[in-house]
Amino acid sequence: MANKIPVISISLPEYTIDHKPDYSLGARVDQVLKDKFDVSRILVRAISSSDHPNYTRDELVNVILQNGTDKYDPNRKGVAHEEFAPYHADIQAGPFGVDEKTGSMFGGIMRNFYENAPIDRGYSLRIDILIIYDKDQFVPAEKIEADKPSVDPRFEKFLFRFKDPEHKVKALLDVVKILA
Repeated sequence: MANKIPVISISLPEYTIDHKPDYSLGARVDQVLKDKFDVSRILVRAISSSDHPNYTRDELVNVILQNGTDKYDPNRKGVAHEEFAPYHADIQAGPFGVDEKTGSMFGGIMRNFYENAPIDRGYSLRIDILIIYDKDQFVPAEKIEADKPSVDPRFEKFLFRFKDPEHKVKALLDVVKILA
């Protein structure tokens, strides 16, 4: 099944993190997604392969195609793990929506990875993979551990669980490589 999932590449050489990115570049990625999908039916997960130093971007794409997710190591703790742990979320993703500050969905994600990633990681990240999921294959991750603190409500809406965790690949619609 994994070999039937499309992988598309979008060339965006102007997108670097050497300096503040031009967030208006996000409109180019948005348009590709709008042309290919009913964007009201998708969830978008953005990742940087630099968060996965044991894999090249292409190797990580293959892991995603095989597993339906970039969560390949159950012992690996993700960003803000302690904060999100009470929800037992499978992924952090978001619906396609235009960011007010940048005017595009991808522009908003670029902004978050450039301006907000340093809060968690100490450095900015360049997004080089988008994982496109079928929104109908997920349920919102509700807090399970009542005795633990809740996540900031702004972030809770980005936590999801697979409806069918044994068949995660069936939730996967596409993988997009953002090329330099």
